[in-house]
Amino acid sequence: MPRLPIRLLSSGLLIVAFVIRVEYVQHSTYRPINDAGSYMSLGAQVAASGDYTSRHGAGGTRGPTAYFPPAFPYFIAGLDILDGHRPGGLSSVHATRLSQAVLGTIAVALIGLVALEAFGATVAPVALALAAVYPVLVELDGTLVAENLLVVFELAAVWTALRALRAERRYAWIAATGVLCGLATLSHENAILLLVPLIAAVWTKRPRLTQRSLQAPALLVATTALTIAPWTIRNAVEMHSFIPVSDETGITLVGTYNPASAAFEPVPYKWRLYFGIPGEHALIRQAPRLTEPQLGERLQSQALHYIREHPAAPLLVAFHNTLRLFELEGTYAWKASAAAMGLHNGVATVGVVSFWFICALALAGVFTTAVRRSPKWIWGVPLLLGLSVVLVNVETPRFREPVDPFLILLAACAVGALIGRLRASPVGRVGRPPAAASDAELVEVVQRLS
Repeated sequence: MPRLPIRLLSSGLLIVAFVIRVEYVQHSTYRPINDAGSYMSLGAQVAASGDYTSRHGAGGTRGPTAYFPPAFPYFIAGLDILDGHRPGGLSSVHATRLSQAVLGTIAVALIGLVALEAFGATVAPVALALAAVYPVLVELDGTLVAENLLVVFELAAVWTALRALRAERRYAWIAATGVLCGLATLSHENAILLLVPLIAAVWTKRPRLTQRSLQAPALLVATTALTIAPWTIRNAVEMHSFIPVSDETGITLVGTYNPASAAFEPVPYKWRLYFGIPGEHALIRQAPRLTEPQLGERLQSQALHYIREHPAAPLLVAFHNTLRLFELEGTYAWKASAAAMGLHNGVATVGVVSFWFICALALAGVFTTAVRRSPKWIWGVPLLLGLSVVLVNVETPRFREPVDPFLILLAACAVGALIGRLRASPVGRVGRPPAAASDAELVEVVQRLS
């Protein structure tokens, strides 16, 4: 396909993606609850004071907090300042939702760029089209979740790593990849796992253990660490603890690994806040006298004790969470997740059905030539990010959002392969001028006529 039509088509698809998202925001009701409400509150405090402060830590503790990674609250704070609304006021919610529509459109563009680099010019417009209209991404772009920002940094890091493979200024692209990986981690802590496939992407020179070969992965790790370091230093000063990004581990783990969650009949091992775990009343009363790291350490100890007493628990958690990841554990699971995010059931239902459709196409895409020829490290990104949530907590579609773009890429490969076959088939060539016969064929025809 000529370059100019591809550019025009891509521009048109991005306009469509943006319009769909803005229309959804304009014509849907939404109230920030749970994590979204906390993000808005933290963003307002940052906008007002210039610092990531809080009157109370997570779980009712005293002192400063490092529970939520900082990138998304600071992003909201910047919007509050630019928008001119009263920081944290209800009037800022709509502007923040519109910013998510912008982030979602950027993510669509990055899906197209990754597809272009990894699979070629036939797959890229298809990936753009699927991402532009995919209801799951549209509904998430109307909510306030940190995963919207994470996906942008994740896809940008994958794209810059792909560019580094063929760019003249290779090390500049690798440094950019490291910065983006660090920003993704500051958006969501588990994004540090991106380093594993990204190292594989840039560590291409052989032999592997020479100084020249190690320069690329060393630069990637260093720039990632330097991006995260200011926040780690802040935590050391404010929290008096070594907390690279977040101290959420204890509250997160105990929410899944406890007897009440394990015995919950509609959805086994469904995550719950520790306030809702029987037997925690004594610790709840003590929380106002504890710092956030102290509470986290106690809850982490409880979770690890439960795992030691129930060694099969991680396998059961992974099994049930994998079912939830693919929307296969009944309607209660995805309706509960939708309610926790402030999504209406009708919107969530459309998202679930469209997700299954994309999964069917993605399964077909696995067997295409484009996927077989693509860099294998790309698929480590969704695999590792998926594993990081199925062992703890899966709230769809939010926690699956970093995985969905790669399902779209697989689906686009399936559609691209179908387009290629139609072009190559006789039916696809109807209306085209017939190909010129070879000299040998002409000689054979003349001989037969004679």
